[in-house]
Amino acid sequence: MMNDRSFGRQHVLLDVMTEGPSWLSWSAEAIERAADSYRLVINPVIFAEVSIRYSQIEELDASLPKNMFDREAVPMQRPCSPSSHP
Repeated sequence: MMNDRSFGRQHVLLDVMTEGPSWLSWSAEAIERAADSYRLVINPVIFAEVSIRYSQIEELDASLPKNMFDREAVPMQRPCSPSSHP
């Protein structure tokens, strides 16, 4: 089953948010391609990682529009069993 969502990667988001000249074009295209096929999702970790350049949360929210980026919690997963470790 194909995953219906694509989690944003902080470095790709930062390239676009900061308009970094080296990777802006590639990163913007990568986001557009992902948006064409998937629901774009950010979680609190990604949100925090890209927040560093903003002094107010409202500015950060505006740069990651909710109509483009869904917010989801970090899923809690069961820890690995001891038998799965070497």
